[in-house]
This record gives sequence, C-alpha cells and structure tokens, in this order.
Amino acid sequence: MHHRPPQRGFTLIEMLVAVSLLALLGLASALALNSALRSQTIIGVKQDALEQLQRTQRLLSRDLQQLLLRPSRDVSGNPLDIDLIAYPQPDTSNNGLILQFFKTGRRLLNQASPSSRLEQVRYRVEDEQLLRETTTLLDPSGSIPWHSGVLLTDISEIDLRFFHRQQWHSQWPPLNQTIGAAATTRQLPAAIEIRWQTPNFVDVSQLILIPGGS
Repeated sequence: MHHRPPQRGFTLIEMLVAVSLLALLGLASALALNSALRSQTIIGVKQDALEQLQRTQRLLSRDLQQLLLRPSRDVSGNPLDIDLIAYPQPDTSNNGLILQFFKTGRRLLNQASPSSRLEQVRYRVEDEQLLRETTTLLDPSGSIPWHSGVLLTDISEIDLRFFHRQQWHSQWPPLNQTIGAAATTRQLPAAIEIRWQTPNFVDVSQLILIPGGS
C-alpha cells in the first residue's frame, strides 16, 4: 500500500515576505502613478501658458500691423497730437497703459450695416495681467465703453522699445522729437520690440514690423 507524501504549505515567514513584496510593489506603482499624474499636470499648465503666450503674440502682431494713422482724442473730444500712444513700461498714472491706437479690420456680423471697420485698441497692465481692450467709439466725448479681455497673467515685467530712423529708442516719440512736431505726428516707428517676463517664460521677446513706419 502506497502512502502519499504529506503536502507542504507556506510557512508564516514566507507569507510575511510575500505580503511585504506585494506591499512594496503596490507602493512603487502608486508612486509612479502619482509622479506621472503630477508630470501630466505640469505639462498641461505649461501647455496652457504656451498657448496663452502664442495667442497674445498673434493678437499684438495682427493689431499693430493693421494700425492706422489717425490721431486719438481725449475724453473731452480734443485731438491728441500723436497717432500711436506708447509707453516703454506700464504707465501707472494712466491705468497701466502701454499701447493705444486705431486699427482697421474689425469684423462685421452684418455686412449690410453701415458700421465702420475701424476700432480703437489699447493694451494695459493691471494686477500683473496684460489686458487687451477695444471700442468702436472712435471719437469719445465722455466715458468710453471698452470691451476687455485678459491675455497674459502673472506678468512680472514688460518693456517696449521702438525702432525709428535706423535707431532703437527707449520711448515714443523719441527723446529728440516733441509730440507736437509735424515730423513725429504723422510717422510711426518701423518696428516695436516687446519684452516681458512671467513665471513660465523668462525674457520673452517679440519684434513686430509696423507697415508704413520709418
């Protein structure tokens, strides 16, 4: 008569080792998954910031390339002696203004309407945000209804400089020309360089050529 050898099971130590290995594998998988999710979140934030930057650059380039030689007016209706209002840094005395001008190319929903394709555009910085504001009211005589939108956030620094007559100038009009001078009133810079810094992008520079500038 044959007897089967007794079946040997797992010892307590072997069970503890197996459970420990499974726990370590689970912890490693959880850490890897958490790292992957964190990386995906960071990449998403960077991607959103890049898309925001590219959109801002497209709008700036399009607006400035559609700029018109048309003097602005102040809130009292008095004409200003300059077509392009520009500041090298945000002007705190004027609500953070850096650019203001007239442009063409405004879309008309009803082509048969007598509305103008012109609009007034301004860029300004408020609470570390770059705002683009537009209005179809060309010659205001009081408060202006501006349509405002945020382009960039967390701006730590923004600077403009202007290329005119083969030289770079730190302000517009250049220091050696007065705003009221006829030579400056009807002229534009040949190019504007805009530089800014944000937490995601350090020292970003954009060069925009101005049609009709000199």
